Amino acid sequence: MEEMSKLRKQLLRLIFHHSKFCDEFAWNFGGPDDVEQAWRSETNKKPMLNEEELLGQGICAGWADRVAKKINTFSGLSKEDRKVRAARYQSCILDDTIYLHRSSSLTQIPPEYVVYSELLTTKRSYMHGVTSVKPGWLLKYASSLCTFSAPLEDPKPYYEPKNDQVYCYVSPIFSRHNWQLPLHSLSIEDSTIRLQIFAWALLKGDVLPCLRVVQKFLALSPSAVLGPASQRRVGDLLSRMKNGGKLIDSRAALRHKWSTAPDFLYPEIQAWIQDKYQSQFEAIWEQMHQEVRLEGHELFPKRFKKVKG
Repeated sequence: MEEMSKLRKQLLRLIFHHSKFCDEFAWNFGGPDDVEQAWRSETNKKPMLNEEELLGQGICAGWADRVAKKINTFSGLSKEDRKVRAARYQSCILDDTIYLHRSSSLTQIPPEYVVYSELLTTKRSYMHGVTSVKPGWLLKYASSLCTFSAPLEDPKPYYEPKNDQVYCYVSPIFSRHNWQLPLHSLSIEDSTIRLQIFAWALLKGDVLPCLRVVQKFLALSPSAVLGPASQRRVGDLLSRMKNGGKLIDSRAALRHKWSTAPDFLYPEIQAWIQDKYQSQFEAIWEQMHQEVRLEGHELFPKRFKKVKG
């Protein structure tokens, strides 16, 4: 227990130190003394809801080379090993089966993934200092140990207004044992695809929400920009958004361009509006210029509404 207490205090010091420089680990729930008091309190309330989450992520980041995955089959085990009641795991760096000791607090519902501080070997190898981790943490803190597939076509790539970036999904595997992890999104490196996805999102109203209300006025579906540029509207829009090599593939890039050339893309986007609705485009254009000044959380407040803990 004394060793665990020292480890906890050490982790707390690291968290408070890094929270000064990294928003991801920012801590707004008091100081180290408040945390210690909360641990000693006998109340059922949890004033620091993300405390356990942050500690788990910190441990995962430090021991990413000591990840183990639960084994759910008995194939390849000897008769003697099959009799062992302890949960069986495969380490990311070993071939032999390792075990979760029955005295561990995690034995009631053994997690799919864990990290351990060391192995204690008797007749079998048992993990010591075991912490449950989430697959997403492995992608976040141990991406160097992951291998990613080529960008997937399904699910489709998408534009994320909060980060103002275009992403695609990939299929990741972890460690030399090729453990399959959940689908993960990465920013798209291919400039042509990135431009197409942003143009699609712009026309759909996922970049500037005022365009959502004019979908019924469009002469062509926004998804047309994802195909061959055989349609004149598609070719003209994408060609103009290349902007002489300085791609307009984000809201920030569009805002910057409009600050010096407010009529940029006017004819190209107007061409997507049906003739009978052309008289309404000027008002839409003005609203687009107002919305481009805002950030993602301001444009889509319901989508990014913070959940109060």
